[in-house]
Amino acid sequence: MGYYINPEHCTKEGWLDSYGESVYPPDGLRWPPPNGKVLVCLIKNPTFTAAGIAYCEEEFRVFLSYRDPRLRKWYTVPRAHIIAVCPEVEGVLV
Repeated sequence: MGYYINPEHCTKEGWLDSYGESVYPPDGLRWPPPNGKVLVCLIKNPTFTAAGIAYCEEEFRVFLSYRDPRLRKWYTVPRAHIIAVCPEVEGVLV
């Protein structure tokens, strides 16, 4: 099922705006992420958003799939901030 950002005291969008950096253009995304950073994909679903952590190349490719019509916005976030908000992902981060 993956790992997702679910901050306690703000929205996912607010958290990503505070701690992340938007990736432009999204078509230029590459694996691996910059050193010390983690890629996060904000996905717009019909009734909610999800902030998926691309913790490995396979997960990155799933989020990047052009077969998925949902709107997506990509961020890079420092690894320490990812671990602070989602500690369970630390052991699998590449």
